[in-house]
Amino acid sequence: MSRETTFEHDLHAKRDRALLSSIFTELCERVARDLVRKGYVGRTIGVKLRYDDFRIVTRDVTLDAAIADAAAIRRAAGACLKRVPLERRLRLLGVRVGGLQHAHDAVPAHAGVLFDDADD
Repeated sequence: MSRETTFEHDLHAKRDRALLSSIFTELCERVARDLVRKGYVGRTIGVKLRYDDFRIVTRDVTLDAAIADAAAIRRAAGACLKRVPLERRLRLLGVRVGGLQHAHDAVPAHAGVLFDDADD
């Protein structure tokens, strides 16, 4: 499940930090609501960015436990953002949760990182 938004005008990661942070939090909250509403949790959290030159970059992290909590999704997605170059202006920002399973089938555990995947 994912949520993304394309900006009306390109945003700069540093100059527009407060706005981007707010948008990022809202995307995480919307994905979390979608997961809860549909009864899912997920282990792989990812981000997607499209730069002003239309190049797309994604970063993912796989947790050892499935989550659906907005704050936990934001923490994991934020860790992914730290691995993305942020010098160019951004056209799009997205957050996704994969590795889905039904919430009632999930085994509770702490949400640590097992391994990272990166693809450009």
